[in-house]
Amino acid sequence: MTRRQFAFWLSLGFFTLAEKLRAESLEKLATATIRSTEPALPAGVATAIPDGATATHWRVAENNTWRWFERESWATGRWKVTGITSPINKRTGEPYTGKQGYLDETLVPNEVRFSNLKGEADDHEDSLHRPDPSRRSRHGRPPSKWLRSLNANELRIWLKTVDVPEAGVSGMTFYEHLTRDHSFDPSRIAGLDDGEQAQLHAAAHYGY
Repeated sequence: MTRRQFAFWLSLGFFTLAEKLRAESLEKLATATIRSTEPALPAGVATAIPDGATATHWRVAENNTWRWFERESWATGRWKVTGITSPINKRTGEPYTGKQGYLDETLVPNEVRFSNLKGEADDHEDSLHRPDPSRRSRHGRPPSKWLRSLNANELRIWLKTVDVPEAGVSGMTFYEHLTRDHSFDPSRIAGLDDGEQAQLHAAAHYGY
């Protein structure tokens, strides 16, 4: 091979390598540019949601008088409120009845339903395990953090030590009412019989 031929093939090799590197660089640049134009996902969404797919989450909402849960759905690149549950009066614990069409609160995931709501007063008497007038004025909604922290076996023992006025329910079971309206964790009261559930409900209304 002559010196001229060697120089030709060496130049051709460098040219080919340069073209390949340039192509890879352009591909990386194009990929980066495309990614930079994708809309940012809202907080809490780990991966992109494809067009046409649906996603839903819930959050607690409140004002000075009422508290409720809002359902938000992902659509057209953002979260939109697509329904709310019946507002509950924070002082009396009674639902708002002025309008219809609210979502059933049982649709709300337990981890959201039973989370401590912003605005609920800390129970300063929890450590004393005594009834509190402010809880009683709210019809035991929610009962003290201490009472809600006990499991069925602990509740069964404690219920034998208290004497509280009866408090009935209408149109539902005690279990449904305790978990839906008094914020008891279903797993903690599972195993209590009807009489124990009735007494627990009475204790909640009494302000424990």
